Amino acid sequence: MRALVYDNAFRGRARRRQAWGFCLLAASAGIWLWIAAQLVLPYSVTGGDDSKCQSRVFYTKETDRGRPYEGYADAEGTRCTAERDWAGLLALLLLSLPTAVVGTVLYTSGSTGHRLSEHAAEVNRLKEFSA
Repeated sequence: MRALVYDNAFRGRARRRQAWGFCLLAASAGIWLWIAAQLVLPYSVTGGDDSKCQSRVFYTKETDRGRPYEGYADAEGTRCTAERDWAGLLALLLLSLPTAVVGTVLYTSGSTGHRLSEHAAEVNRLKEFSA
């Protein structure tokens, strides 16, 4: 009887670890989706001229005269460049990586612990059935 109580407590801890891991992975995925949206979607800068800016990834690379732009700042201007700075997005990405690693470890260890407990219970059931 005590073995069953211990097994249920072990499975409960494993499920909680798995749930925490899933939540941390979902938070990291949400941050990554937000960063992707910041890089891919066009936006507008509010202020004096309310200018429209193309996305940081998909912007026009050539001028009307066929001359290539030097980069995003040359193509869109300094206001658009300052509105969505690479440093902030990169810092957020770097902060989300430990969250993803810890979430992966927690989810994996919780899943493994739960599965091992199920396996041990099935082996014990088969031993009792064969005896």
